[in-house]
Amino acid sequence: MKIIKIINNNIVCVLDEKRKEQIISGKGIGFGKKYGDEVDAEKIQKIYMITDSALRKRLVECLSEIPYEYIKLTADLVDYISAHTHTTLNESLIISLSDHIAFAIERKKQGIAFSNPLMDSIQDCFPEELSLGRYCVHEIQDKLGVSLHEDEAGFIAMHIINARLHTNMGQIPDITKLVNACAEIADTFYHGKIDKTTIAYDRFLVHLKYLAKRLFQSQELPNVLSRDEEILTFVQLKFKKHYKCAKCMQDYILKNFAKTISEDEMLTLAIHLRKISG
Repeated sequence: MKIIKIINNNIVCVLDEKRKEQIISGKGIGFGKKYGDEVDAEKIQKIYMITDSALRKRLVECLSEIPYEYIKLTADLVDYISAHTHTTLNESLIISLSDHIAFAIERKKQGIAFSNPLMDSIQDCFPEELSLGRYCVHEIQDKLGVSLHEDEAGFIAMHIINARLHTNMGQIPDITKLVNACAEIADTFYHGKIDKTTIAYDRFLVHLKYLAKRLFQSQELPNVLSRDEEILTFVQLKFKKHYKCAKCMQDYILKNFAKTISEDEMLTLAIHLRKISG
């Protein structure tokens, strides 16, 4: 791999054997090097496989401004998160998370702390992401010697949610609010008798998350179920009680977010509600 740009002593841009541009980091990998030199393979610690050219440019800017030890830790954290979520994460996570960690550490040094008003909702709706956020905070303490406030785990969780759902950070509060509210509607409707430890309930929450994502990105499920009159009639009659609960959610979403749930979404919700209500 030949160097095409030296970002700093620890990070370089290269062309690989397929003539694709990649970013490589390693302690001292760029020291004393110049354009066209071969990379010392023994010094490579991380290869950033960013396919989007705009994101790659943002990453170069990020890498040039943030201390190397922060970048290295963030790369390790992203690898850990990816291995424990079993989903395809947005490529931008390495950028947004390294930037957030650097900013959080700088705020800590200045004695500035932000509270996260969504902590309770994130705990209820996105416990897996919050657990990963807490792991990140622990690793920052362990590897960098910086103790961040518990609420930072919630902020990091929001970045992970964003990367998993491929949304933007501005949508996360509304998604969290919608998911939490719909879960509360179901809990109230079934008089607190839902078993929240079941796989069915986990699937229900996952469905709500992707429903919220579709709503805020103006995407809808294709109207397949509702086109079949037999399926439509069966669900509306056989799952009448659960369809009524879905209607409560539909009314809430329309009133609070000015978004409408399609008939297919209503039928799918009713089926999920039937499974979690026992």
